[in-house]
Amino acid sequence: MREAPLVELRFRYGRAEQAAEVADERLIAEIRMPSREGVADAEAALDEALAQPIGPALRDVIRRGDRVALLTVDFTRPNPTQMLWPLVERIESLGARCEIVIGLGNHRPMTDAELDGFIGSHDVLQPGSRGEQWRLGQTSFGTPIEVAPFMREFDRKVVCGFIEPSYIAGFSGGRKMILPGVASYEAITRNHFLTLLQGRKLGVLDGNPVHRDMTEAARAVGVDFICDAVVNPDDSWARIVCGDLEAAHREGAMLSREIYEHHVQQRADIVICTAGGWPYDVDMVQAKKTLVPALECVREGGCVILLGECEDGWGCATPWPELLESEEPAAIIALMRRRLAEGDLAWHWAPCSTGLLFSSVVHDRGARLIVVSELAEELRPTFADTAPDLASALAMAEERLGPHASIIALHDGRRVICRS
Repeated sequence: MREAPLVELRFRYGRAEQAAEVADERLIAEIRMPSREGVADAEAALDEALAQPIGPALRDVIRRGDRVALLTVDFTRPNPTQMLWPLVERIESLGARCEIVIGLGNHRPMTDAELDGFIGSHDVLQPGSRGEQWRLGQTSFGTPIEVAPFMREFDRKVVCGFIEPSYIAGFSGGRKMILPGVASYEAITRNHFLTLLQGRKLGVLDGNPVHRDMTEAARAVGVDFICDAVVNPDDSWARIVCGDLEAAHREGAMLSREIYEHHVQQRADIVICTAGGWPYDVDMVQAKKTLVPALECVREGGCVILLGECEDGWGCATPWPELLESEEPAAIIALMRRRLAEGDLAWHWAPCSTGLLFSSVVHDRGARLIVVSELAEELRPTFADTAPDLASALAMAEERLGPHASIIALHDGRRVICRS
């Protein structure tokens, strides 16, 4: 009997790869979103966007003598350098003094060496989400509007970042540079727990409580201008949008949706997913994001294989065992909802978010979850299974689903908007 032809599946994993061979007939789809034509000259694209702003022009916002905070991303996002430094020049040409602020949220501070390698300078401000904060009230959702105290010293706040799908905020960019970017730990935690309310969805802004909450905070702090690049799957830039906090961001988000939306024709027995290698799997806070589209690709009772090296570990405190070991996560989530409604939240988002997504695979979808990661030892007490490599993980999945189980390969899944 003639054997079916084999196809090699290769996935980025940390700074290396994981690979395995499977029969071609088993592969339903290999989801790797194609990039749009990227901007050939970033500085020229920036000038074009500044000349045609969606909202106010930069020259109408910046005044001579202003002290301007230029908020940008950390190393868990694409590199902003080609846009960042030309924008500094444009701001300073208007007679203002510009200082770069790294929007860390709850991420660890970048080292001087990392900053030098990432943006070419470590002469920046990095906020701390704990300790003294500048308090400006609260949002309509009850989230405290608290940001780094040095933010009150600036006359203008300008955002320079990226727009791509976000599993909690709909899309990144714009208002996210304030909350979570320079916000307090409590503000970030309470905002992110709005994920438990209805309306939060990957690739959706309208009716999304997390997005609305972030926007209210950014308006209160006072974002005067945004300059965001819409990111392609290959990290090139499809377009730069400039102007108003909401109008410019929405236009960029709609383009991002066109780039990343994928309609799943058939669910698979096995889904192999990765966030896209380093830095997008530097820790589990980042790596787990690929589980959101994976849930739209796997059938009930199937198997999800998550590839995420996680050289920095969890990226937060160790996830709550109540969510990673419990057979009844729905009861824990119901308790979270009640405490959120009462304004009394004992849990913190980062340790919970991994458990919530893991439990969505195992308990909501009834699927087996196998994780290939440097965190394997710490994951052993949980309801997630672990494997040393992709080939071993596939063998484990086939023990349950058989050697002919169908497969979907999901590359760079942190950004893909799967609709089934």
